[in-house]
Amino acid sequence: MRYKRITTSFITCFALAIVMLFPQATFAQSLDDYLILAGESNPALKAEFTKYLASLEEVPQVTALPDPDLSFGYFISPIETRVGPQQSRIGLNQMFPWFGTLSAKGDVATEQAKSQFEVFEEARNKLFFQVKQQWYKLYLLHQSIAILEENIDILQTFENLSLQRYETGQVSQVDVLRVQIEKEDLQVQLELLKDQLKTDEAIFNEFLNRDKNLKVEIADTLTVSPFLVDEVGLSQQILSRNPKLSQLDYQAASAEHAINVAQKSGMPKFGLGFDYIFTDERTDLNPSGNGDDAFVVKLGVKIPLWRGKYRAQEKQAELNYRSIQDRQLAVENSLTTDLEKALRDLRDAERRDTLYKDIQVRRTRQAIDILLEEYTSSSADFEELLRLQQKLLKFQLAQKQAVVDQNIAVAYLEYLSGTDNTTPEQTNFKN
Repeated sequence: MRYKRITTSFITCFALAIVMLFPQATFAQSLDDYLILAGESNPALKAEFTKYLASLEEVPQVTALPDPDLSFGYFISPIETRVGPQQSRIGLNQMFPWFGTLSAKGDVATEQAKSQFEVFEEARNKLFFQVKQQWYKLYLLHQSIAILEENIDILQTFENLSLQRYETGQVSQVDVLRVQIEKEDLQVQLELLKDQLKTDEAIFNEFLNRDKNLKVEIADTLTVSPFLVDEVGLSQQILSRNPKLSQLDYQAASAEHAINVAQKSGMPKFGLGFDYIFTDERTDLNPSGNGDDAFVVKLGVKIPLWRGKYRAQEKQAELNYRSIQDRQLAVENSLTTDLEKALRDLRDAERRDTLYKDIQVRRTRQAIDILLEEYTSSSADFEELLRLQQKLLKFQLAQKQAVVDQNIAVAYLEYLSGTDNTTPEQTNFKN
């Protein structure tokens, strides 16, 4: 997701002034705003990105030559030579691995760093899905509370009507008691939902790493998020963009380079160095080159004589590569199953939405209107009126649940298909 930022200094200064003048003022935030805030502030997500940055520092370590050896020696008993006694020596040696070994190790570390970024990407996409899912749950709670309050008001109207008819002797007290029982039951459900709302807001704020008591802005209406369902195209997108698979792709590439590293580790290593020998002058004679220091160039070869450990290292790398291939297949199968489940949930929610909104709620309202009209003018069955009102409440809540379930299913499909994938350059965190 590309982050939209306001950079105009006047607007920024104006906003700061408003906050200073009205510190209790709250600004409406959309779901997209919350996603940006979560992506910038969530500490668990920051930790994953820091791991990625740390993995990048592995590359310069493994591609560097081993440290050279510097040595100094002092002859307790000077070695007499024709040109004088040798007093001390200093030496420097540098080992060089087989050709291409360092670049192969760099390839292993680079692919591992890319794999770690996909771990971060998976965490980020999962966080976005959790934020969306929790926001939709909060929307459902707000709508459920509003529906319950509306139904409590309707039941209050029923209670007033039944009291009027009871006082005139047209109905028994049972009608009044029935509606009071139903109203009190809804009142208890309403208080439970209000308590649940506080808990769910605290969970939502935790994703954003902010005060759990802050108010969460929720939309008044919720439409189904647009998502073109092309199963073939969606399946291909999941296989190409899902971070879990991308992570394994990079791990497989790293394992292939590790096989190359194992093969090169069994090749000879070369050493290059020199010794500088300090020589004193002879006092008894004055031969040619008297007191000249000696300079020795050395070339060495480290022979990998014991082949067992190198063969084991190569075999280990090959087995790791095969293991990653099996994991790739397992994840592909799991994602395919998840896709089928998400599409099933989406279709089911769409059917329920149509059923309750266009059929059940409309028909139940018509039946209630008819019974209510009959009850005001005759002795229609008041129990049936309350039963239909209960059904209407059930259908209203179910219809809102269906809309939320559709959006959650779409959010999960977006999570599977990597819709919110980004790049390291696009990542931004608040301090």
